[in-house]
Amino acid sequence: MHPTISIGPASLPTYPLLLLLGYFLGLWFAAKVAARRGLDPDHFYNMGFYTVIAGLIAGRLGHVILYFPAYASDPLSVLSPNMNAIQPWFAAAAALAVVIWYQRKYQLPLPAMLDALAGGALVLLAALALAEGLNGIAFGEPTMAPWAIYQWNVARHPVQYYELLGVLAVLVGFWALLRRLPPGFAALFALAGYAGVRLLVDAFRAEPIIVGDGYRLSQIIAWIVLLLALLAFYQFFASRDGGDGQRA
Repeated sequence: MHPTISIGPASLPTYPLLLLLGYFLGLWFAAKVAARRGLDPDHFYNMGFYTVIAGLIAGRLGHVILYFPAYASDPLSVLSPNMNAIQPWFAAAAALAVVIWYQRKYQLPLPAMLDALAGGALVLLAALALAEGLNGIAFGEPTMAPWAIYQWNVARHPVQYYELLGVLAVLVGFWALLRRLPPGFAALFALAGYAGVRLLVDAFRAEPIIVGDGYRLSQIIAWIVLLLALLAFYQFFASRDGGDGQRA
């Protein structure tokens, strides 16, 4: 594990550093996808800036609301740069609201916009998997495999790196198929691909949430998402082939 990177006398935490890098690389890739879909790439840099500001403010306000007694005794702690004092659900809701507002304000074509956002999300997910691997988060089940990594003196499946490789494979397929898929379906491909990665990788994760007769909740969700995405692909291509047959 490498929770920090030493640069001269400075020691930088790898987790937030990689997330920040992944976010900006994700914006860059989203802009590339947008250009291929005929959209102005600058929209996605602007949208990314607004979502970060809204997410940070809403995330901190959410933390203040949930832990108000602690902040009441020390009001200046609201201004603390501690990134752990942010509620992710509040931040995500604010970011989603900004995306919806921006799309309506500038009348961006929704299918093409979703393709660009999905491409950026894949880059961010790859960075997240790498950050978790370097920091020992989301560890795997014990294993005797020769590629095991040691966490807490136990040889474990490197599930973070499994996920990283899987997401990168989906990302390559996403870019290769982007021109062939109609607007909106590249985003559907990204969703199906990531669901497939989680379906496989989560079989090796330690301490899963179990429901029913020993089923992993994350895999159930991945199955549902993957099946719905595949059904959408099937219906689209079936209707297209049917239309081509009628025209013939």
